[in-house]
Amino acid sequence: MTRKPSLIASEIKEILAEGRKQELLDFLREQLPHDIAAYLEDLEPRTIADIVLSLGSPVGPDAFQKLPTDLQVEVLEEMSRNDGARLLEGMDPDERADLVKALPEDEAERILPLIAQAKRNEIARLLNYEEGTAGSVMTTEYAALEEDLTITEAFSELRRIAPDRDTLYNIYVVDGARRLVGVIPLKDLFVQPSLARLKEVMRKDVISVKGTDDVEEVAKIAKDYDLVSIPVVDDESKLIGIVTIDDIVDVFEEEATEDMYHYGAIDEHVRYLPSNPIWLARQRVVWLILLAAVGFISGAVIDRYEAIITSVFALAIFVPVINASGGNAGTQASTVIIRGLATGEISVADSLKIFRKEIFVGLSVGVVVALVGGLRGYLLEHSIKLALTVGLAMVAVVTFATVLGAVLPLVFKRLKLDPAVVSGPFIASVLDVVALLIYLEIARLILNL
Repeated sequence: MTRKPSLIASEIKEILAEGRKQELLDFLREQLPHDIAAYLEDLEPRTIADIVLSLGSPVGPDAFQKLPTDLQVEVLEEMSRNDGARLLEGMDPDERADLVKALPEDEAERILPLIAQAKRNEIARLLNYEEGTAGSVMTTEYAALEEDLTITEAFSELRRIAPDRDTLYNIYVVDGARRLVGVIPLKDLFVQPSLARLKEVMRKDVISVKGTDDVEEVAKIAKDYDLVSIPVVDDESKLIGIVTIDDIVDVFEEEATEDMYHYGAIDEHVRYLPSNPIWLARQRVVWLILLAAVGFISGAVIDRYEAIITSVFALAIFVPVINASGGNAGTQASTVIIRGLATGEISVADSLKIFRKEIFVGLSVGVVVALVGGLRGYLLEHSIKLALTVGLAMVAVVTFATVLGAVLPLVFKRLKLDPAVVSGPFIASVLDVVALLIYLEIARLILNL
């Protein structure tokens, strides 16, 4: 069930204006970090900075890291160097590295020298990984124990390190060189003999990933194997971090958002309400210009076949229907294929099977649609030739559109581009041109114009 914030920005401002700040802080400390961030998100950065610092650790940093990254940057710029450094130190390692990466260079240079050396080294290590890799989202706050420890010794060590660890769902077992050799869920420790050693009870078939692995592939592995965390190792199989379930969920959300925006012919996701309308317009205008340029080609096609259209005016009536049929068929096919590629259900290796299947699907759908279109054409002019023209055009256009909509995402995937770039508006605009050419050329042949 989705929780709804019980406070809105205007109410928080009113509470602060009335001098009831302590009352607000007491309320916020009883809330979850995500909810605190939701309450604060629409406030001014200076006000957010004051509240986050007043909440103290760990509540303040936990809530702060739930804010959008661009807002985190704005809030941090409102703080003193010391306050900013303390806030960064209280964040999770992966969240801290993401924020430092987003900071302007001068702001990072202002704050980083005040952060503990160990945490600076940790930030530098995480920043070495390219965006979109397992290393870029992993946390270094995990529980790793040596394989020779007994269960009793393991519990003692866990009690010591637990306050500084991000998650204790799984305990990772390493050898003397810190190579990952096994894993044991925390719950399994409770049912083992106290004198048993970890290497005797651990699961040796541990699933791990490299720091350079694509984070989307890591998320798919987690989904396939129902994992709440995945260990990350280096080239020597040494444990260097873990990717946790919250990061995995974020990956799926970001990928879905990115695909949705690409499919709507929009460049990238930004926070809508705080964004300047000019920025939002700039974000959309390039695609619209490109799509308009494709539309101009449609106009040129109509101009070329003007004599045919003027000779049989009823042909013009079916232009929107033909175009819509092609655009919709192409969009349906591309949606299915893009979704299949995203979930791993299909791959580029299946291209030939997909091509054959979509030809059959396109022909089947095209024939059904053609019967409706052809009947409408006959009833309109009582002309068999017009009905045949419309019917054949719809079969050809729908079949072509279905195959193109299925094949283009596969081509983009093969070229290592995002298949979602083959967006609905893009396919529809291209198919408008192709559909017109097919329709009017069939009309020219059948009607002898």
